Amino acid sequence: MPPVSMRRVALIPVDARPVVREQVVQLVATAGCELLVPPLDMLGHFRQPADREALADWLLAQAENVDGFVISLDMLVYGGLVPSRFIDDSLESLLERLELITVLKQRHPHKPIYAFASTMRLSNNNVGDEEKSYWSDYGELLWRWSYFTDKFSVDGDQESRVQAQDAESKIPDAIRTDYLATRARNFAVTKSALALCRDEGINRLVLPQDDTAQYGLNIAERRALEALVREMQITNWVRIYAGADEVAHTLCAHLINALCASPPLKVHCIYSDPFNIANLTARYEDRPILASLTSQLAAVDAVTVDTVEAADVVIGVHTQGVAQGDWAMRITLPERSGIRDEWFAALTSAHRSDKPVALLDLAYANGGDPVMLQALTEVFPLRELVGYAGWNTASNSIGGLVAQCSLARAAFRQPKNQRVLCLRLLEDYLYQSVWRQTIRRAIDEPSMTPEALQETVAAMFIPAANEWLSEQQFAFQVDGIHLPWQRTFEIGINLSERAA
Repeated sequence: MPPVSMRRVALIPVDARPVVREQVVQLVATAGCELLVPPLDMLGHFRQPADREALADWLLAQAENVDGFVISLDMLVYGGLVPSRFIDDSLESLLERLELITVLKQRHPHKPIYAFASTMRLSNNNVGDEEKSYWSDYGELLWRWSYFTDKFSVDGDQESRVQAQDAESKIPDAIRTDYLATRARNFAVTKSALALCRDEGINRLVLPQDDTAQYGLNIAERRALEALVREMQITNWVRIYAGADEVAHTLCAHLINALCASPPLKVHCIYSDPFNIANLTARYEDRPILASLTSQLAAVDAVTVDTVEAADVVIGVHTQGVAQGDWAMRITLPERSGIRDEWFAALTSAHRSDKPVALLDLAYANGGDPVMLQALTEVFPLRELVGYAGWNTASNSIGGLVAQCSLARAAFRQPKNQRVLCLRLLEDYLYQSVWRQTIRRAIDEPSMTPEALQETVAAMFIPAANEWLSEQQFAFQVDGIHLPWQRTFEIGINLSERAA
């Protein structure tokens, strides 16, 4: 067993993307600990399920030499988050795979097992890349049918009933039957995970709500799961909230902190738009953004404090108005309420008093706010931040940032954490909100081979990234990139230290 100062954890990630695998390894390293992850070739690829037998063998082989486990049940049971939505395995065969948790606990009863399993999402579009084949034709209708059926069941609104019936009439019976059967099967797996938690096979379980809205079949499942948690009397060990890709980050942070007996991280938040944030619900989520912030802070056992002086870290929370834009879906920011000078001044004051400052950039989904960042650079060097996040959904960003702050709290100024900061600024801001849009406008992505697409993205992005890094005086440079799912949505960025 490693010494107390060098805790070691095994992670089964939700898939092989850098943001949920290698970047979590980097986060854990900032705490002086080691995260073991399976090799890439075990983890499948996009729609191709992972080698689940090999993963089970890998996990059992690591068990003797680690202090605890963080396990994506979507990966362990279905072979990944994306395959969980369409894989045809029977419920019986899936539950057999879940039994590995019991085996692991029986062999290592004193080692904590943390697990997570997403409630199957309902995306409001006809994009079928990550869904069953019929989603390309019926995705929006399935979403409408789901949303308005649940809304009518909750509030009895007759217009919702009409909307639900209209959508249902346009979806073939066979598709609705298949979709409901898939949801029911996955829900049964999740209920079995709750039973494992009740029986102390799982010590902490997170059931994130992936790409959701206020109503829907997935929200009905959430209510049912919450009732089961209360009935089983396991509320202290189960968390249900909006999110998905960030859960490995927060569970690893929680587990490392528990293993090292670290005190709760004390956070003071400063809001760029305090008058509107209470009324802001992020895109793809079902609750006010302040509730999501509360959930993600609790996920790492962080606490909020009322003053800068009492805080371990100050987080600047940037929003604009009561709705987000979305870079990936090309939805402009509905309202720019303006950023108060007092916000910039408060962040600068905290920094001058030697208080670590991190930045949570939530004005948009799927990327940062260039207007805010450009204004910030005029008063606050970005390299002096201790953390930044603006990727994908609001909860992805929040969870990723609070996990970083929690893990790196004793090493904010050290190179390992500065590398994480640099990577997030490059990926969330420079790529997602600036260069991904530029690249997509310049190419016909569907017609390109994976090799040509990667060469084009590299040729356009890497020189611009290195020029920006030089301007911002970062000590790193981009050596290469890769597109993990052969599309422009995700990117992997390879960094090295810049020569002096």
